[in-house]
Amino acid sequence: MKKNLSLSTSINQVITEDNYQEILLEIIHDVISKRKLIHSRYDVLIKQLWESSKSITIKTNLGKYLLTRLLRESDRAFAEAQSLAKQLCPNCKKDFSNYDNYSEKLH
Repeated sequence: MKKNLSLSTSINQVITEDNYQEILLEIIHDVISKRKLIHSRYDVLIKQLWESSKSITIKTNLGKYLLTRLLRESDRAFAEAQSLAKQLCPNCKKDFSNYDNYSEKLH
């Protein structure tokens, strides 16, 4: 379910601070959209679980599992966006121009 973020700036093009701010807005919008989609999918699953005729113990265990999966997928969407923001950061590229490493700070 991995999807590349369509950016208005190509990766090979030099990213300025202004371009970077626009890209960050696109990344933020994409993360919010992905997380809302993930949460709405799991909301449907939880509602189906509540309406099922399974025992309360099974419902509880499945509910815990679904909640764990929801948190994991939601956090992964944020982590991917964070990684993309680090890779595109013009300040990090200047500081680490000779390295493939990027800064450890949050963007």
